[in-house]
Amino acid sequence: MRRVPRSWCMAALLAAAAPAGAEQLDASAPMAPVAAAAAPSAPRRQHVLGLSLDAGAPQGAGVSLHFRPWTFLRLGGGLLYNYVGYGARAEVSIQPSWIVAPALTLEAGHYFDANANQRVSQYTTVDEAFRPLLEQVGYSYANAQVGLEIGHPNWFVFFVRAGVGRIWLDVRGAERVAQTGQTGDVRVTSMGNPSLRLGTPNARVGFLFYFW
Repeated sequence: MRRVPRSWCMAALLAAAAPAGAEQLDASAPMAPVAAAAAPSAPRRQHVLGLSLDAGAPQGAGVSLHFRPWTFLRLGGGLLYNYVGYGARAEVSIQPSWIVAPALTLEAGHYFDANANQRVSQYTTVDEAFRPLLEQVGYSYANAQVGLEIGHPNWFVFFVRAGVGRIWLDVRGAERVAQTGQTGDVRVTSMGNPSLRLGTPNARVGFLFYFW
């Protein structure tokens, strides 16, 4: 039996190993760019819930919860306080999503009946005959306001608004108003409860913070 030279054996082994190595390299080549590719960042979610605090005239101070279904539309509702009693309101605002943006706000609310005698007496003397007029003070109102909002539209906004409105007021207790004659006797008039419709300017300043 003829012996095969050792150099031939080494060459055959190298030739057999070369294709396997080449296939291994080719199989791993496409994996390199996949591993190196960075995952895309998720877009920032728009905040849809916010809380506002504000104060103005003639409707007093208020706190409201807001819901923003779209970037340009905001719905809100909350509580009011005017130093005499409490009320509730609802509002809708339209504004672009800018750092400095104009805004249009429509607002309607109602103050529940409250006794204003004690508050008014702190500033002036109320004649006993007219106290029944202040025992049940409550009214409804509607406002249309234009304003300016400044701040990040997805986090914190400072706003100032002004406009015109209408107040619906029923004067309770008018039928019990007493009048004093020259002789000192007291008599009760038979007046009804008049209803007042007033057009008034209004203004409001506050801030809104989006938390979710």
